Amino acid sequence: DRHYIVMEYIRGPNLKELIRRQGPFSVDGAIFIISQVASALDYAHQRGLVHRDIKPQNILVDRDGNAKVVDFGIAKGAQDVNLTETGTGMGTVHYVSPEQARGEPATPASDLYSTGIVLFEMLTKRLPFDADTPVGVAMQHVNTPPLAPSTHNPAIPPAVDAIVLKALAKDPAQRYPTGAALAGALRHWNLPIRPPAPAVDPPRIAPQTRAPLPPAPSAARPVVHPPAVRGSGGVRQQTGQLTTRQAPAQRDVRAYRGHPAPATRSNRDDVGCVTWLIGSAILLTIVGLILLAFRVGPGIFAADLAPTATPRPSGAAILATPTPAPPSTGPTVTPPAVAPTMPISPATVTPGRAGGRVPSLVGMSQEEATSAVGDSWDLVIREQASANVPPGRVISQQPPTGTILAGGEVITIVVSIGASTVGIPDLAGMEPGAARAQLEALGFTVERAEEESDTVALGAVIRTDPAGSAPVGATVTMFVRAAQMAVVPYVYGLDYQSAVIEMRTAGLVVANLTPLSCVRVHQLIDATFDCDSFPAGGILTSTLGWGTSVPVGSPVDLTYYDPGQ
Repeated sequence: DRHYIVMEYIRGPNLKELIRRQGPFSVDGAIFIISQVASALDYAHQRGLVHRDIKPQNILVDRDGNAKVVDFGIAKGAQDVNLTETGTGMGTVHYVSPEQARGEPATPASDLYSTGIVLFEMLTKRLPFDADTPVGVAMQHVNTPPLAPSTHNPAIPPAVDAIVLKALAKDPAQRYPTGAALAGALRHWNLPIRPPAPAVDPPRIAPQTRAPLPPAPSAARPVVHPPAVRGSGGVRQQTGQLTTRQAPAQRDVRAYRGHPAPATRSNRDDVGCVTWLIGSAILLTIVGLILLAFRVGPGIFAADLAPTATPRPSGAAILATPTPAPPSTGPTVTPPAVAPTMPISPATVTPGRAGGRVPSLVGMSQEEATSAVGDSWDLVIREQASANVPPGRVISQQPPTGTILAGGEVITIVVSIGASTVGIPDLAGMEPGAARAQLEALGFTVERAEEESDTVALGAVIRTDPAGSAPVGATVTMFVRAAQMAVVPYVYGLDYQSAVIEMRTAGLVVANLTPLSCVRVHQLIDATFDCDSFPAGGILTSTLGWGTSVPVGSPVDLTYYDPGQ
């Protein structure tokens, strides 16, 4: 029997080819593809699989813009801890996560970091980290904060910058918790934030009769699903259900080509929106007129118009609390509180704390950043090792510079604590070449020195200085046991039997002993050689120079004069 694998044929290129041909992608085009990738990874992660090698070459895109994540060749179960060193499968270095670069196990958060790298590349047609060597790239993943994509492509909005930078957080805990969360953030990046509107406490109305208030407009505006459409993609049955989903057929193709996806809301949405706005405006006008009438009237109700403010926790919406009505001599009708549906602010506002654009904090000292934030926002400070940023200086910030942020919201900064310390392994007894490669892979600069030792074999590593640990990029001296040396004795003209004994006594090995006739001496060594005055059997040449130092056990070839040849 022959075993074989049946796989789906994807008619289309991989994402790396698309980036080369038509990058950088539009925001909508990039998000359309990456949101699919994030959803696919979420499916795998829920089943205990970590891909560990997410890169554009492993994402195939068909003609309709459907993305397929492929090549789970080094994928492992999330609970599999029995991995050998050669089986850890770190992945491609330009897309590897910081924890993988440090040799730690890959997690679902590692896949999401790699996905953030791919999104960065789609938006800018460049990688966030690059260096001359793979080790250099890996160390940038560990220590260097990424620039916002808009640094390379000004067309990228701040909200998308924030999504990419969150995905590229050095700390896995600061990234999106799941692939579904990343996909959701991508799909809704341009939706406005609409907090609950403050409830208005209207005045109590003393007269016996009052004009009825118009009903508040409904907050939900369902959109009727369009009739069934038959096309190349199959038949969609008309169910009559109310839905707000977009028709995906046109959006897929547009996004695949890097263009913004077209809006698909029906004209009924537009009419409903206008009606909703007009109704809200009328309602607010009536409430305002009532307030105005009673403020300019006899004044007996003026004290009732000041609602009591209820303290709120930070980040909560401001809601006016109705004040209980005092006893009244006449019948009083209190209408229900009217909550207008028009938002008064694009974000939650904290009283007394002015928001605005987030300042640039990167490069500042922690004290300077604290002063720049002031009382407008809450500041969260995290610490991270960095070989490139001095201790106490800000490495990165969230939200990015220029983001409009309401007062009382949170700004997070990452402050350097200096170069990270990396453990130096015990290399005693190792071959120097292998030991050097291991140290360089950890980010160290390696120097070699020799010293005597009787604890390891000749030519093996004895120790390192420093030992234990050192900052990334530090110089580590590798001490190697020097081989025992022998001095080549001077045996020219000595009879070859005695010369062999001399060589062996010095610790050398005579490999070849060759006789030469007078003719051969003239041909090979010296045409003026006086054969008559040179002793028969005397040593003529040595492959090792007289008096030189060579390792003990080195081979040597000798020639001697044989007049009988």
